[in-house]
Amino acid sequence: MIEAVIFDLDGTLLYTLEDICDVVNSVLKSNGMPGKSLDEVKHAIGRGIEELVRKVIPSEHVTDEYVGKLSDQIIKLYLEQGSVKTRPYPEITNLLERLQAERVPMAILTNKHQLSAERQVEKYFDGINIAVVSGARQGYPLKPSIEAVIPVLEKLGALPGNTLMVGDSDVDINTAVNAGMIAVGVSWGFRDVSLLLDHGAEFIVDSPMEIINLLGSGLIEA
Repeated sequence: MIEAVIFDLDGTLLYTLEDICDVVNSVLKSNGMPGKSLDEVKHAIGRGIEELVRKVIPSEHVTDEYVGKLSDQIIKLYLEQGSVKTRPYPEITNLLERLQAERVPMAILTNKHQLSAERQVEKYFDGINIAVVSGARQGYPLKPSIEAVIPVLEKLGALPGNTLMVGDSDVDINTAVNAGMIAVGVSWGFRDVSLLLDHGAEFIVDSPMEIINLLGSGLIEA
């Protein structure tokens, strides 16, 4: 029996790539560094802001102090700029509304900065009962650590083996595998399907409403 669904945010529920890229390039430019393409930024997203910075700045600048400085600048500008080009992927709102109607508890587990995640959820999914929005903040582990999952599962009141973890990256799939959740990869996000399968995705969906179909297909007992 499926007790809950945990979603990733960037690349799963929301298309955020262009806004992230614009902010990253603005900060790089202000620090005298070359900009990055959408594709380069896309492949740097997923493991938190500091890992993103380490991937996009020249290697000679990769020190803890400098990475921390630029990370803070990116977080600040991202919060100030807001969501200019961000939007939910097609059918995502329909999916969340359907899950809510079916009384399936939902949470978001992301490596995005906590305040940014909360603001975007409030803006794009107002009226949807998302029980937990868990993002990156000081003193808390990031995905794919099982320690990032445990508090979310506790708040949902769900067992890991009865919970879907839905995401677009190897980080999300690794999170599911590490915690013993059911790993569902989405094909519309920031990573290739082959990578998701290599990391242990049990199911791949090509559109959001396939998650509902999956629950009722007999592959997973709903």
